[in-house]
Amino acid sequence: MPDINLIDYEQVSKENLQRAIDRKKLDLIIKERLKTYNQGSIVVIQTPAENYLETNISSVKSMVDNGYEGIYLSFQRPFKNISSIFEKNEIDLEKIFVVDCASVFSDLNHELNLHNVNVDSSFDIDNIVEKICKSLGFLKSNKKFVFVDSLSTLALHKSYTETLRFSELMINKVRRNKSDDVTFIFNVAKELDKKRYLQGINVYADEHIHLGLCT
Repeated sequence: MPDINLIDYEQVSKENLQRAIDRKKLDLIIKERLKTYNQGSIVVIQTPAENYLETNISSVKSMVDNGYEGIYLSFQRPFKNISSIFEKNEIDLEKIFVVDCASVFSDLNHELNLHNVNVDSSFDIDNIVEKICKSLGFLKSNKKFVFVDSLSTLALHKSYTETLRFSELMINKVRRNKSDDVTFIFNVAKELDKKRYLQGINVYADEHIHLGLCT
């Protein structure tokens, strides 16, 4: 994303200009908020559905730019797609492992890449949590994060009980493995924040970021 001061106002449409300004505002908000939280925090970001992808990218970029390495749990986009977006936004994939659940949901072939953690077709919750814990062990930085891109997408494929159990199991198991300093970030569609499986996360959450930006 170019610096807002470098935008050529005469070469972009009014709509694209507004999107560029909105994206810059979003980047600044996410960056300023995330850097204030202590390691080990559990952060819930509530954002309009139309800003979902921008919020995900801004969040991950902010963490990586601040010295973090992490696990990106991708329920919405397969590895090939999300890694391409990371590259375009100058996010160093060497500092991230992507747990690719989206390919299972879409019946896509697994992408072979050292930073792609494939998920079995059975999509067993316990197995996914094990893969997250194992992947955390390969990160080199002392500052680590786990980013969940869409709990609402998981809920389309799993029951309420399993969706809620996934978040609880992941948080508790990571912390039992003496990883109290791992920061968890959950992106939640603002329109779905009253759902029961999302309310369960509030029990654990230390901080909330409420975004009202629109494209």
